[in-house]
Amino acid sequence: MDKRKYSSKKIKKIILAGVLIYLLLVIASAILMTGMIESRYLRLFVILAEIALGTGYYTVFYRSIYKPNLRLEQIIRDLNHEQIKEDDDMLREIKSIISSLDSMAIKQKNAEILMKNAEINNLQDQINPHFLYNTLEVIRGEALLNGDRKIADMTASLANYFRYNISRRETFVFLKDELKNSMNYFNIQKNRFGDKISCQIVYHDVEEGQVENCYIPKLLLQPVIENAIYHGLELKMGEGNIKIHITAADSSLKINVADDGLGMSQEKVDELNRDYEDGEEEESSETGGRRHNGVAIRNIKKRLKLYWGDAAYMVIVSDLGVGTQVHISMPLLYQIEEYMS
Repeated sequence: MDKRKYSSKKIKKIILAGVLIYLLLVIASAILMTGMIESRYLRLFVILAEIALGTGYYTVFYRSIYKPNLRLEQIIRDLNHEQIKEDDDMLREIKSIISSLDSMAIKQKNAEILMKNAEINNLQDQINPHFLYNTLEVIRGEALLNGDRKIADMTASLANYFRYNISRRETFVFLKDELKNSMNYFNIQKNRFGDKISCQIVYHDVEEGQVENCYIPKLLLQPVIENAIYHGLELKMGEGNIKIHITAADSSLKINVADDGLGMSQEKVDELNRDYEDGEEEESSETGGRRHNGVAIRNIKKRLKLYWGDAAYMVIVSDLGVGTQVHISMPLLYQIEEYMS
């Protein structure tokens, strides 16, 4: 295939020069036709110049515009019928253009991603954990100076809660740390509900010191406590209680979070105990009323299954008007395994 000899700038210059020459020839032809100048040689020159100009235009437009356009249409037809040859010059040129466009698109997308990351990092910098903790400590100090022990304790619980959730990056934590974080969360809520709610940790057939340093997934218990408060105790008439029962048997750690709140229907219990597929889970999470309950429970179940398969589980038992129990079982581990880091 013939390669293009003229760039777009050269073609524009040639067209402009051709127009000027053509105007001069038209003027010369008009003068000759009026008979003001009678010259056989001049007339012959004008005719030859017009022929040369026409030939030049034909060469420029046919070879640089019309012929490549025909070839491009042929390539498109051949591509549709998968008959194009890989060594075709124009095909290589088209691929080069497409590659350049793809590269530009990728660069633009990367720039957008970097911009989003910058915005996220900026937000994270604004929410400086140390600034938050220091501010809460100042509030706690002021409360103690004013003799307000309740505000001081609530501020301390809030600081510890944020420190655990924001600053600690571990995937697995000691059982004692997860229990402490859950109680910090409960104490914050207790300042809202007062003596209406209570929470107690009970050990069965095992001493606290025997299991306090075993490892469990971080944020395993706090969402369960949150659900017990919002869906079990908040709307209950009278006092409501939460008990965290802990035992260890056959190399397994078993935790039972029980409340004496409103309870749930069997239909709701069956829904929560279902093993959802990813698509179903996302669809179910759209419903606002299930946000605290369903999404948190499914998240915990998914993590347990991811880490230990059938060796770990979460099962919910509930009765309307009686209360709800969340049974959790997982391997009893005192050392960090490779998958836990």
